[in-house]
Amino acid sequence: MTSPVPVGIILSDGLESKGGIGRIVGYLVTALAQRAPDIEPRVYRARWREHGIARHLTVPPALAAFAWDAARRRIRVAHINVAPRGSTTRKSLFAAVAQRLGVPVILHLHGSGYDDFFAAQSPARRARIARFFASAARVVALSDRWAGFVRDELGVPAARVVVIGNGVPAPPVADARPTADGTAPPHLLFVGLVGERKGVDVLLAALAQQAARGIAWRATIAGNGDIDAARAAATAYGIADRIAFPGWVDEDAVRALMRTADLFVLPSRAENQPIAILEAMAAALPVVATTVGAIPEQVVDGDTALLVPPANADRLAEALARLLPDAALRRRMGAAGRARFAAHFAIDGTADRFAALYRELAGAAD
Repeated sequence: MTSPVPVGIILSDGLESKGGIGRIVGYLVTALAQRAPDIEPRVYRARWREHGIARHLTVPPALAAFAWDAARRRIRVAHINVAPRGSTTRKSLFAAVAQRLGVPVILHLHGSGYDDFFAAQSPARRARIARFFASAARVVALSDRWAGFVRDELGVPAARVVVIGNGVPAPPVADARPTADGTAPPHLLFVGLVGERKGVDVLLAALAQQAARGIAWRATIAGNGDIDAARAAATAYGIADRIAFPGWVDEDAVRALMRTADLFVLPSRAENQPIAILEAMAAALPVVATTVGAIPEQVVDGDTALLVPPANADRLAEALARLLPDAALRRRMGAAGRARFAAHFAIDGTADRFAALYRELAGAAD
């Protein structure tokens, strides 16, 4: 019988948060329970509720509980999720405790703009961040692009850098999208933080160009953020009557929106590896996105998606004008995206890779 491998998973927020890291960890924990029963996750975080696993509610008590468990061998591997800014400071405390107690550390790099965050720090602060990453037994990057940053800028040896992309569950068969009757205008979907970082201003400008060209469309821009400003911009462009702004929507509502959508758009100025694109691929939606972060590794430009430069409304408008009137092209790209998702980004594969990494490090520490 395989020996249990208790793993301490550290993150800032829980499944009820509106951010992506909590959702990704939730998917991972669920998949591990199904596929790797020897892996026993214990989650240490602020504001995590009702997930059937050990929970610690605020950062200082969580750190104390983590140290207590690590000292008593209730944790054999620490999986620390790291993002820019305050997350790096908080998570470095957990890493220091784990290493002091002989527990191998995995640093899992999330969040857009970590390279910009790192470059903006003082030389002394950059040196501390680099030591933090270089001290880990493994650093998990979400893509080859971010793995290169970890090696080249943070100085982590290549042998300790692992690429494991985000994974999400495949929609059930019942989530298959209904066949459009050809009479309704194509439904364009955006899901994310409403504001400049996700490029909503650029999207609205590009949609105004579609209206000027006489191309039929309707859109849903779902997410929290600066909704009033986006709605005002849509009104100024004369397209507000074509756009729904439902605000933040939960996972079930996102799935329902994707069942009714014809294409997915995410014109971000900065990203790591966005979950929303994976969910769109899983739902067999063609994607229009920007060439930032790991997106060029998530999709195949011209096959599963159309990629454009960030902050370029004219190029985004051209991509939309290619897809909106062409239902056959949308179907082909959506089917190719679904196949790519199944091959590379389904949560089962992600869970298997993490389980293997946990077992490897736990064995090396024994």
